[in-house]
Amino acid sequence: MTCCVFVTADQSEDDLGVVHSWGSGPEVVFLSNPLADPVNWSAVVRDELLELGCRVTTFEHRPDRLDWGSAVGCVVEFLGRRRAPVALVGWSQGAAIAQEVALASPEAVTCAALLATYGRQNEIDKTLQQSWDRLAQGDDDLDSLRLAMALLTAYPPQRLADDNFVAHMRARQVDWAGRPDPQKRRRAGTFIATYQDRLPALAAVTTPCLVMGFELDTDTFAARAREVAQAIPRARYVELDGIAHAAPFTDPQRVWPPVIDFLRRHHRPR
Repeated sequence: MTCCVFVTADQSEDDLGVVHSWGSGPEVVFLSNPLADPVNWSAVVRDELLELGCRVTTFEHRPDRLDWGSAVGCVVEFLGRRRAPVALVGWSQGAAIAQEVALASPEAVTCAALLATYGRQNEIDKTLQQSWDRLAQGDDDLDSLRLAMALLTAYPPQRLADDNFVAHMRARQVDWAGRPDPQKRRRAGTFIATYQDRLPALAAVTTPCLVMGFELDTDTFAARAREVAQAIPRARYVELDGIAHAAPFTDPQRVWPPVIDFLRRHHRPR
């Protein structure tokens, strides 16, 4: 990936959420879980999109209510204020939001790249969410458990066997795997709790979609991404072996080239 374009971000905040934008041209909007800052995880591909002639935007939605429909409605309203249809790039919960926005407002979305997405909750995810909820209610004495959960659900075995990597993540625990912001955790958790079986509804999506699964993902699981690809008519499915949930920033050289190719075909950058 290239890292040679330096553009200052335009930043704004209103009743819908927080927006950061770079550059000009056909707009690509990044969406994610409220606990995952899209400014950070999109950074590795931002310069390449700017070089292609795209405007890159991250949107942190902040709806009044916490259910999944409110999150989607917030993004739909946000897109209604944009000058032209956008491409969506969503990761994990952001991908679930993106596919629902494409369904609800196809005129506002030229295409959607759905990384580590899902269309229903399965039993292991319910178990994981119950554990995260308990940890969110605990105190700092539970930081080691939060770290363990975060590592096990985000990274593949070979990284977890690397002592230098794990030592580094332990040193940065407060930055990324400490006690989460309570409001962001409630927003993320309520979305998951209310977003049940949406696979039949996704059959009505008409927007071109790239669905990407990661073989070793133990957070959203590649099997659930495959379900979404099967549900959305004419979706293209790509599964990348040997990588896990955090792949958009741990393995950018594998994740982003198919996304860039997809955007070239469907979003017409310069």
